[in-house]
Amino acid sequence: MKKFILAGCISLGAAALAGCEEGTIHYQGEQMPVSEAEERIADQLEVENPDMDLELSIYSETDD
Repeated sequence: MKKFILAGCISLGAAALAGCEEGTIHYQGEQMPVSEAEERIADQLEVENPDMDLELSIYSETDD
C-alpha cells in the first residue's frame, strides 16, 4: 500500500511540474526563455537608470 501511495505522489508531482514549463519569446532576433528576456530588458533599463533596481515580468494576457 505504501508503494502505491508513493507512486501516486510521484505521478502527481511529475504532472504538476509538466504544467510549469517556461515559455519562450522572440526578442532581438533570438528565441529565448521568457526569464532570460526579462533579465536582458531589466539590465538594459538599469544601465540607463543606474539609481533604480528593476524587476520585470512578461506575461501573456488572455481575453476571457
